[in-house]
Amino acid sequence: MTFRSGLFALVALLATLGLSSSAAALVTVGQTAPDLSVVNASCNSESGYNELQTRVAAGASYQVPTAGVLTSWSTLPKSGGRLGLAIYRPVAGQFLLLAVDGPRIVLANEFRTIPVTIPVQAGDIVGLAVPSTPAASCAFLTGDAADELIYESGNAPVGTTISFPPENTEPGFRLNVSATLLPPPAIASISPASGSIKGVKTTIAGANFAGASAVSFGGVPAKSFTVDSEAQITAVAPASKKLSKVPVTVTTVAGTAASATTYNYEGCKVPNLDGKKLKASKKKARRADCGIGKVTKKGDATAKTGEIVKQNPKPGKVLAPGTKIKVTLEE
Repeated sequence: MTFRSGLFALVALLATLGLSSSAAALVTVGQTAPDLSVVNASCNSESGYNELQTRVAAGASYQVPTAGVLTSWSTLPKSGGRLGLAIYRPVAGQFLLLAVDGPRIVLANEFRTIPVTIPVQAGDIVGLAVPSTPAASCAFLTGDAADELIYESGNAPVGTTISFPPENTEPGFRLNVSATLLPPPAIASISPASGSIKGVKTTIAGANFAGASAVSFGGVPAKSFTVDSEAQITAVAPASKKLSKVPVTVTTVAGTAASATTYNYEGCKVPNLDGKKLKASKKKARRADCGIGKVTKKGDATAKTGEIVKQNPKPGKVLAPGTKIKVTLEE
């Protein structure tokens, strides 16, 4: 026989509850009780429960809005005991139990936040795995029939698909659990969007950059990077041996974002100047983002009459933009 102490006790109607994000990049999923006066005494059971919120009248939804990683979960129990976080995924009218953290020991009348790292997808639901006695406070009363939670007896193992019986629906309550969601990073722009093959400082603008662990250009790690804010990273592009256009990626614990536009490596790809007049060579060098450096004249050669018979660097080399090519003229 099971029982849910105090869950159906008469309590004054609670005003609409709303929760906001606790940090710039974090999204709150679910709700903890606003105060202890509306928390049920306990959710004791001989066999435990799996529980989720099917409807919420107002405030933060218990459904994950976007893919990312849950970084913590919280509860405010009136009674000490144990509670576990559970993540459910709707599947054809049933719910797949994706992950469970706990049960964790919580103390009466003390707000508890537990760090986790749980990957989730949009549409997953934050709920509870209530252990067998003694269990802490799993729900709080709102008195609003638009709030609805549902439960199934027993503690199912992860990977189980659960059918929650409609008769186990409890209107007027919300689960006493919230979680923080870190969405994946997003890249809006790169500035400048091009630079020397030697590597230059670049500003990456976007969102959810907190805790970025890697920045890459075409799969090659940046020389260095600094997370300036949730919306900006300053990175030094790695050197490249070729002129290319590559995507920029930012990685956090919540995933990897790739830029929609590419970063353009610029440089001087040394042209073949053999047999060219000096004037034509200068034009060809400029088109290749190079320049003409020291000019050596052999014999009676002049800038107008001589042709290039030797150059340094050799054709085909990829060097920094504006690299000067030394040439030798001969008639």
